[in-house]
Amino acid sequence: MRCIRTLSLAVALLPLCAMAQQDSVAQKPFVVEQTYWIKPGKELQFISLFEKTQVPLLQGKMKEGRVLWIQMTRPNFNATIEQWDLQVSVAWRDADSAMGQVPPVKSQLTTEQQIMDELIVEHTDVPVQQWTVNAAGAQ
Repeated sequence: MRCIRTLSLAVALLPLCAMAQQDSVAQKPFVVEQTYWIKPGKELQFISLFEKTQVPLLQGKMKEGRVLWIQMTRPNFNATIEQWDLQVSVAWRDADSAMGQVPPVKSQLTTEQQIMDELIVEHTDVPVQQWTVNAAGAQ
């Protein structure tokens, strides 16, 4: 399942990577929103494991200058089973930086990563566009 998600993200990013190479002068951050649906009652366990395993990796990429910012969001109230449990938005410096994040498939996952995978009901990675709206309109 992890391989399919990684492959689908890589395929989704290919056209954007090509566009980023064409317009390297005025590049904006390349934002990817990761959304997780977790097994009921296991949300806090998943978030704890995510903060322990994934956040340090992203912080390392921030120190390298590849990631500009990271934002984690969860709903205050989970009203329905279909509602997501965690959203992680990562602003990459550019599409090339995001493409470099896809690691080769590992033959052996850590115990924490295996537990995280077992807690996930569904996971999506979606490149998004963000902009600021001010009183005069969109920028």
